[in-house]
Formats: sequence, C-alpha cells, structure tokens
Amino acid sequence: MSGRYDPDLEDMLRDPELLRLAAMLSSAHTPEPPLDDAFKSGLRRELMQKAWEATERRGSWWRRLAAPPRVAWVGAAALVALIALVVVQTQGTGGNGEVVVGSPQSGGTAVQLQQPILVSFNQPMDHQSTEQAIQIVPATSVEFRWSGDTTLFVQPTSGNLAPNTQYQVTIGPGALTKGGKRLTSPKEFTFVTQPTTPSPGGGPSPTPSGGSVLTGQHRLAVAPGTDYSPQWSADSTTLYFVNAAGALQSVPVAGGQPHTLVPDGVSNPALSSGGDRIAYMRAGRLQVLSLSGGQTIGVAGGDSATALVWVKNRLFWAGPSGVFATGPGGPGGGGGTVKLASSPDPSGSFISIAPDGAHAAFKSDGATLLVDVATGATTRLGLAAGRGNNFQGWSPDGTRIMHDGVIADMNGQTLARLPAGDPSWSLSGQIIVGTDSSLIEVNSDGTGRQQLATGSAFKQPAWAPDSSTFVFVRGGFLWVAGAPGGSQPQASAIDQAAAVVAAFMQARLDGNIEKARSFLDDNGKATYAGSGPALIPRGDAGFRRYYILSSEVDPTSPNTVRFVVRLIFGRGGPIERTLSEETLILKRASANDPFLIDRVIVGPVRDLGRGPVVVAVRITPSRVEVTFDSDLRPATIAGVLLQDGQGSPVGGSVSYSDRTVIFSGLQLAAGAPYRLVVLPTVQDVGNRNVISEYDLDLVGPGADTQSQVIITTPTPSPTTGG
Repeated sequence: MSGRYDPDLEDMLRDPELLRLAAMLSSAHTPEPPLDDAFKSGLRRELMQKAWEATERRGSWWRRLAAPPRVAWVGAAALVALIALVVVQTQGTGGNGEVVVGSPQSGGTAVQLQQPILVSFNQPMDHQSTEQAIQIVPATSVEFRWSGDTTLFVQPTSGNLAPNTQYQVTIGPGALTKGGKRLTSPKEFTFVTQPTTPSPGGGPSPTPSGGSVLTGQHRLAVAPGTDYSPQWSADSTTLYFVNAAGALQSVPVAGGQPHTLVPDGVSNPALSSGGDRIAYMRAGRLQVLSLSGGQTIGVAGGDSATALVWVKNRLFWAGPSGVFATGPGGPGGGGGTVKLASSPDPSGSFISIAPDGAHAAFKSDGATLLVDVATGATTRLGLAAGRGNNFQGWSPDGTRIMHDGVIADMNGQTLARLPAGDPSWSLSGQIIVGTDSSLIEVNSDGTGRQQLATGSAFKQPAWAPDSSTFVFVRGGFLWVAGAPGGSQPQASAIDQAAAVVAAFMQARLDGNIEKARSFLDDNGKATYAGSGPALIPRGDAGFRRYYILSSEVDPTSPNTVRFVVRLIFGRGGPIERTLSEETLILKRASANDPFLIDRVIVGPVRDLGRGPVVVAVRITPSRVEVTFDSDLRPATIAGVLLQDGQGSPVGGSVSYSDRTVIFSGLQLAAGAPYRLVVLPTVQDVGNRNVISEYDLDLVGPGADTQSQVIITTPTPSPTTGG
C-alpha cells in the first residue's frame, strides 16, 4: 500500500488477511475529502489498543476482534470503520469520503439496559436531519443528545432499554452531513439486550449433606465479561467488575442493581488500597476515576498498559517497554512517572504485577517468565516441556505464584500442587478452586483438600478481603456466596435443574441430537419424537439463541421443576424474525438422582418486529406488571387484561408507565389459575398493533413470595394474526 508511512500501524498490521482487505479498499481512489481527523485519531487509538492485546495471541486477530463477548463494543459496522481507518492512514490525504456509521453496541449480545444507544459518525453531521432519519425497532420513544457533531446518544424516555430484545437501529438517507452530503444508503446495526434476572419461584432451601453449606448464595449481575476482572472494596461490601459489553460496573454484594461507572471499552481495572480511586485501560489510555468526585484523569506514559496494580498510594503498570509507577503522590499528585524495569523481550508482554510490586509475570514465546522488578532478572516458570503457559495468580503478599496447577516461590520452585481449575487465594491463606461442576478448598501448602460443593459451576472465583465471601461465574451470571465451612452441600433443585436445561439447550443450538437426547427421560423422548416439537430445529429455521424466562419448583413436589424457555429464530442476515416458547418440566426420582426433562409444552410461533411483544411479567399477591419491548400508546392499554380461572376480569386498578402495564390493588389467591390476555388492539408508538392475541397462564403466588419474573405456559390463542 502506498501513502503516508505510520510505523506503529505498519508494525501492527502484519495479519495477511487484514492487509489484503485494506489493500482492496485502498485500491479505489476518489476525489472525496478525507475522514474527520478527530474521528481518525479516536479510531486509531482503539485499533492500536486491540492490536497490542493481540500481540500474545498468534493468528488472525481481526477475526477475534469482532467476535463477542471478548470485545462486545466491536460489531460489523465498527470493524468496517476500523478497516476504513487503515485505508485513511495509508492513503494520506486521499479517501473515499463516504459517511461511516458505527456504534459500540453493534453486534452486542448482552447490552446493558441502563445505557443509551450510541451512534458515531466519521464526519460532522447536521443534528436535525440526522435525528429525523433515525428509526428504531421495536418502537421506542427517545431523546437525543449530541457530543459535538460526530457522536449521538439516543436515550429511551423510559430510562432503560427493554430486556431480552433485539434492537434494529437504522439511519436513513435523509441524514445530512454539515456539508449537506446525504448518506448514500441507509446505515443499520443491531444488538441484543441482556435478559432479566428471573427470581425462582418458591421452593425448598438447599439441603446440607453433612454440616455447613455455602451461605447467602445469590446472583449479583448478568453477563459478566469473559475476563470480568473483579475488584473488591476494602470493606468487602461492593464489587467492581467489567461486564460483557466492556462497561465498568459496581454492585452491592448484599444485592441491588449494578451501577455503570464507565460505559464501554474498559479492561484491567485496579482498585486503590483506600478504595477511593479505580484505574483502568480504555481506548489504549490509562485512566483513573475518582469514586467520590467522579473526575477522571489520564496517566502520562500509561498508553497500551497490559497490567495494573496499586501498591499503597502508588499506581504500578506494565506496558510494551517495561514496568512503571507514579511518584509517591500517586496519579495526579506530582512526582511524574518512574520506570522500574525494562521488557525482557520486545515480542512478549507483561500479563500481571504482584500485589507488592516486586515481581511481574511476563509472557514470551509461549512461556511465562517471572521478572524481578528491582533487578530485571527473569526466571522461567515450569521448566518441564509444556508447562509454564498458564499464569493463575499471586499469593496476597506477592511472595508466591500460582501457575499450571502448582504453587511456586519466586525462584520458580514448586512448593505444592493444586486441583485443576480456577484458583483464588484469600488473605487468611485458604485457596478455593472453582471448576465446571464443583468447588474445592485447599490450604496454601497443598494440604487439607476437601470438596465443598458439587452440581454447579463455580468458575473464576475471587475472594473478598474479609476472607468470608467470594464471587464466581455460573450460567452467564455473577454470583456471591459466603465462605464454606468445609462440608459438602447439595446444590438447590433449581441450580441442578438449571444446569440440565443449559446443557440441553446448548446441545440443541450446536445441533448435537445425541447429547440433547441424553437429558430426556422416556416421556421427554416421546414428546420430541414423531409429530412433536423438533428436538433440533431445522437448519433453515435459523435457531439463534435462547433464554430462560422463569424457573420454579413445584411446591407440592421438590423433585419437579418447571422452566419456561424462549427460542429466537432468524433466517438470513442479522435480524431475528420469530420466537417460540417451550415449558420444560424436569423430574427426578429423589434428591440423589439427576433431573431429566419429562414433559414439554410448546407455545405458538410468533413474529418479531411486527408489533409489541411481552418480554417479562412480574407478579405478587397484590400487583402484576407486564413489560413490553415497545413503548405503547397509552390509549390502547385497555387491551391488556388480567382474568381469573373463569375468564372474568380481576379487580384492581390499571396504569401504564415506562413500557409496563401495571395491575395494582389485587388480591390474588395462592395457587389459583389466572390468565394474562393481550389483544391485537394494543398498539405501539409506531402505530403497529400486537400481531395476534397473546395468552399467558399464571399461578397466584404465595403470600411470602416477593416480586418475580414468572412467565409461564403460553396458551395458543383462539385467534390468528397476519
């Protein structure tokens, strides 16, 4: 490629596939003006950051760049924009002049409900025409806010996006640049929001198999990132983490909604010792956020850092050229930046710094090196062939290291062995190891191994500073539990059944019919045979994803559990077209037997994108809330009905707010049948009606039941839609 030479990009762009794509794009020269400089520099920073992250992973990095969930902010449109940036950088003052539209949410699969829709342009845009050209499906009332002329925030007036929903955002050709140029064609991107967190229905508590059990086990958040980088507050009451969309969030450990601190692009967060500041990487820049005042400052010399840690008041970081630290005053406190050690290998990268700042782990040519920060001396970990490739963490005092299932000293000598899995080392000296199916505790000298829990995943555990609480990832959720006492509890019926449902649905997504059949009992196999529902949906049906709408234990039988699962389909292109719902009844002979799917109830196939769709129902004895994916015309909510078992209207008052129809002042009887009816007269703000009547059978909750998502068996409608 010809044009202005950029040594950073030239060094980074070694992937032959990306070079080929860039060459194809740059072969077309036009007299149009170049892209906006601010847009170029911003995208260039993003591109460089992802390139540095890819240096330790060989192969086609740009394919991984676009693959969720590792980089949720990059979707198809953003990838095109990044390749367009390569063309701009190599063409100098040339360029194709086309308006490029991107969004951090494009292609996202678990976008947070609290964040606005962000649309970015490569050229200054006319505000009024651009706002008028934006169309959103499902129909959503929005407000617009601009940052300059190239970044537009689209905020739902209800405050949040709808859960479990694919959004399709189109910028029509009526949008004009400041120079009066129209879009050559509509620009479109899609994303899917995170699911709700359904609270299970009432059921028995976990039964201990011997003494103590995990205490206070509950969900904290949905969809943490692949590397969620948990950071605990000093008092162990708050967790900071990176979600699947790259947002930095905090959540109270006692329970509550996650709060977004930084909306996207965050990696490697590190909380200060005092808990008042948190450092992180974003867009290739090292930044520090004050948690008390909300101010963010950049740290000079911290670009492209790959590891961060606080040592007392000082921030340490490691980048491509070595290990650095702020002066004694910390970030923003004067004293500048001090280089502590150089990189031992220009082709490698630092992956972690010890809690005391005295050592750093470095990845070089597939091996892990231990670097003495004071002297620069290196020690290779795992001299045996094939070992030393899996760094797993430090002891709290930084004097020992975990790698490849062993504990080693700073000379690389093995001191003890660990069970296979994800370890976390507490301040009290205990190590827990999480696996796909169990939780194991072991002393720091490798003795005292005991199995604490089975039947569920306990991936990526992380101890709190008080050594009595830990978090872990299971089934797409972030969980917290009290420290185990040493005896093996039996997982709850809901958890055991949920693991079966997740494995069953994943096998169906993968097209693995034999594995899917292994989760069915004889009744279940008969249900999916012959003219029954398809165990593996036809390939041309386009089975895209699924999510669990509700789960509840039968109050009369603790060995029977019911799950309602929604299946989403879409053929050709990114747009989801239809949905169907299956109610899975799981049974087991006793608490010691595995759950199997015994019965399936299938609801009708319904179209998506052609009118409002119910996405959640919350029910208490006195209140029922029905949430839609669209904003509704308030004058039409009379078409949302709540009936008793005889089809008569249930008393109480009806109101509408924030996409939700609310029935209040109710006196629902525990265990009694009720039916939610949504008539085709219900209309969204885009003047589209519910495509056909939607009926949903509900069961009255017990008096002690808290508000919960309780979508249950959908009943085929007596009417049909177009």
